[in-house]
Amino acid sequence: MSVVQDAAAPATTDHTATDLDFRLTVLGSGSSGNCSLISSQDTHLLIDAGFSGKEICARLTARGFDPSHLTAILVTHEHSDHVRSVHTLSRKFGVPIFSTQGTFSVALREKKFSDWYEMVPGRSIQLGTMCVHPISLPHDAVDPVGFRIECDNRVLGHITDFGYASGLVMESLKGCDTLLIEANHDLDMLKEGPYPWSLKQRIAGRLGHLSNASMLDMLPDILHDDVKHLVLAHLSDSNNDRRLLTLQLKRALRRLGLEKIPFTLAEQNEPLRTLDI
Repeated sequence: MSVVQDAAAPATTDHTATDLDFRLTVLGSGSSGNCSLISSQDTHLLIDAGFSGKEICARLTARGFDPSHLTAILVTHEHSDHVRSVHTLSRKFGVPIFSTQGTFSVALREKKFSDWYEMVPGRSIQLGTMCVHPISLPHDAVDPVGFRIECDNRVLGHITDFGYASGLVMESLKGCDTLLIEANHDLDMLKEGPYPWSLKQRIAGRLGHLSNASMLDMLPDILHDDVKHLVLAHLSDSNNDRRLLTLQLKRALRRLGLEKIPFTLAEQNEPLRTLDI
């Protein structure tokens, strides 16, 4: 597979075609597993593989996609809800894995897989029709990343598992056509919930997971009139309330005059409908 890595700062992708398909399918997202498919023409990127290989194949098939057509697997970090079957799918379908060196060292070095390429935060990678920009994230992992993916002058921001919205995160999410961002927990529910105090501190810390309130605080700076979709992901089953979050988001969009932006809350147990980016 031809891979072009560019150490220069991310730049907008410029393709001569204007009607390339560019699609996002969230196969599942939550505390027990995360996986998304990004597709454009004959380029198909899987972001993470936090379910069993069998389950991911079933979900891909349910959305009309043949897993043997995968181009690459992009890995955000080493936590099990993101890497469970990365090596299995790579080996089964001969698909290369892309991750940071740190993630490779702790999650993949001892596994059997097809091939591996290093991702370096800040260096763009051209994979087929897509230009992938890995973004460093504040999370309690060795070298975690999120992604800004560009194709045919359209941009997807796909970022979860970060404790706070750093300047780099905010800058990376500006100007996106479709956004997938974390809304992990309601702070009051987390505080009053069943988790041990040490875990509560980890989740709510600056290297933990993004709260609903912090996600809402980001919106004025990253949303604009032309956003096609907003997807909220990595919702906690124990410490979040989908109904309350929906009401809070509707209220926030109304205050911003952006109530026409369609939004979706990702599901843990079933894939979302495929979205045009």
